[in-house]
Amino acid sequence: MIKKAAFFYNSKRESAIRFTESAVAFLEKHRIKTEKLCVNKREAPRENADIAVSAGGDGTALYAARCLAGSKTPLIAVNAGGLGFLSSVEPGDFRDFFIKVIKGKFKKVERSFLEVSSGDSVYYALNDCVLRSPQPRAFHLKAGYAGEFLSSYFGDGLIISTPTGSTAYGLAAMGPIIIPTADVFCLSPICPHTLTHRPLVLSAEKELEIIFCEESEKDIKVTVSVDGQENFTLNSGESVKIKKSPFTLVSAVPENYSWFKVLREKLSWGQRR
Repeated sequence: MIKKAAFFYNSKRESAIRFTESAVAFLEKHRIKTEKLCVNKREAPRENADIAVSAGGDGTALYAARCLAGSKTPLIAVNAGGLGFLSSVEPGDFRDFFIKVIKGKFKKVERSFLEVSSGDSVYYALNDCVLRSPQPRAFHLKAGYAGEFLSSYFGDGLIISTPTGSTAYGLAAMGPIIIPTADVFCLSPICPHTLTHRPLVLSAEKELEIIFCEESEKDIKVTVSVDGQENFTLNSGESVKIKKSPFTLVSAVPENYSWFKVLREKLSWGQRR
């Protein structure tokens, strides 16, 4: 039984605000307690919810997902933003879909997180972990996988993406599209200064370590960005470790949901102009 719903919304989108107000009123008519959480203020739930709703674009869904990491609370991602790759429902279809959710007539899709650690700090990424420099200069990184040296990279950085994140920044860097249920992550170089470095798909069962080893340019620093929303800095000689998290995101989607249909619609597959 659903007694409480957490609403994550993007206060910078008028469409998200209007939807949230309407949806909250709708849920309260069904005697469901609601908690509104503004992602722009980095608000997090004060107590556990039975269901969560994100109103905005994929960035709003990513923020909500990290807040829910470690719980089994299903997330309904409502596309009140832009492209909406992570969306499970459009605003106009929400009420009908939520009635089905109350009746248990929906499908659950589990998506994996990356666990990103550096020193004593730990972060969780549903999409990706990106290493780049704030300066417009190439820099050196060394990658190791499962305790074995993998390769050195010289370029504008690296993207380590989950299957969910393969349709985000990794896709822009010419990485592969990976079905969400695959137990892998992808390492994609950003503008590598070599013709031979290409995106590499690795098993998520082992750990990846990236070391910033800028030896010649001591003034360069590297920014590690988690889902484009949480950032920290690496100094020369420091490393970041990336592995599969034990947490998953449970997405609540319609019973007829098809990931391939999402690709066809969002990427205009098969359409000739």
